[in-house]
Amino acid sequence: MGIAAFVLGLISVIMGWIPFLCFAMLMTAIIGLILGMIDIIKKSKTNDKNKGFGIAGLVLSAIAIPIILIMSLVSIAIIVEDVDSNDIYDRYYYDYDYDDDYDDWLDDWYDNYRKDRINDYRTL
Repeated sequence: MGIAAFVLGLISVIMGWIPFLCFAMLMTAIIGLILGMIDIIKKSKTNDKNKGFGIAGLVLSAIAIPIILIMSLVSIAIIVEDVDSNDIYDRYYYDYDYDDDYDDWLDDWYDNYRKDRINDYRTL
C-alpha cells in the first residue's frame, strides 16, 4: 500500500498543476492520503521499519491537495473570465452604431457591379 500511496501522491502533485485536470486529481490525492495513513498505521502496529513509501505517499498527497485546490480556483476563474469577456464583446458590438451611409454605398456598388456583370454575359 505504501508504493500505491507514493505513486498516487506523485501523480497528484505532477498533474495537479494542470487546469481543469486538477478536479480529477483531487480524488487521487485523497486516495493516496488514505493509503499512506493505512500503510503507516499498519506498519507501526507490526513494528515494521519500512515505512518510507507510506510516509512519502502521505507527504506527497498532503502537498498535492493545496496545489489542486489553488488550481481549481484558477480553473473556475478562467471559466468566469471567459463568460464575462463574451458579455463585454456582445455589448460592444451589438450597441455599436454602424454608418448607414457606408452600407447604402456598398449596396449600391454591389447592385451596379451585378448589373454590369449580367450585361457583360448578355453581350457574349
